[in-house]
Amino acid sequence: MKVVFFGTPEFAVPSLQALLPWFQVVAVVTRPDAPRGRGQDRLEPPPVALAARAAGLPVLQPRRPSEPGFLETLTALTPDALAVAAYGHLIPDPHLAAAPLGAWNVHPSLLPRWRGPAPVHRALAVGDAETGVTIIRLIARLDAGPMARRQATPIAPGETRSALEARLAAVGAEMLVTTLREAGDGAVRLTPQDDAAATYAGMFSREEGELKWAHPADELDRLVRALAPSPGAWFALGADRIKVLAAAPGGVPPAGASPGTLVRGTGQAGWSVACGTGALVVREVQPPGKGRMPFAAFLAGRRLAPGSALAG
Repeated sequence: MKVVFFGTPEFAVPSLQALLPWFQVVAVVTRPDAPRGRGQDRLEPPPVALAARAAGLPVLQPRRPSEPGFLETLTALTPDALAVAAYGHLIPDPHLAAAPLGAWNVHPSLLPRWRGPAPVHRALAVGDAETGVTIIRLIARLDAGPMARRQATPIAPGETRSALEARLAAVGAEMLVTTLREAGDGAVRLTPQDDAAATYAGMFSREEGELKWAHPADELDRLVRALAPSPGAWFALGADRIKVLAAAPGGVPPAGASPGTLVRGTGQAGWSVACGTGALVVREVQPPGKGRMPFAAFLAGRRLAPGSALAG
């Protein structure tokens, strides 16, 4: 079977690699190289481009699938199927029709819950007990195609987005191979999604990433785990927005400590911040224009003492 693979971030790499022993991957489509560095002065290939080149595969990087000439390029490859994992663009109907066995997408949620570009972020942030992977046959509507496979997994206590995405990527890669093999045999069984039960997982705005100390510590911990390292949950200190990259709920603050009050812990507890309920132990932060650092080092540099208020 001839397959064209569409994918961009690290999440998509296991799916690409899982296809190679089973199918003829005739090309890999990914997004263009992106500016990186403090001055945005260098271009960095997406992880999928690096993995594809390491495997000796042709790499195509249109700005969008709809750009002039790309449909003709795709059609000339005569793919039997398209395989998609976190590509980052909707694939138009004419492009989907270029593969007679269909286009199959690895989506890291239990659809129809969390359609959209940030399903793992949202599942963690709201405290879902479980998530999973769904393989769908792509249609023009976002993540709304019929389901070929669906596998659930619990979200472990304290699990970070990066750890959860790595688990889901591995599971999804295996499911994708099985689905494509069934597609080749004409044995895929499809189940329609319940559109009425759908929820949308949009990307987090900067404002949504703010750590509001009046909220419960458990909620703020979930937000940190959902957004680290990028775009990052943050709190305001003067004119600066300080990213919090690692944290955990940390017991009960002293009586009378108002939300946002800095509390010095003992032993492994470290420095914490009083919240509306409980306290959040902060491990690592990243000030603007600097690298990640221990919270204690940051506080020493700012000469902040117990009882100080971490607020704008």
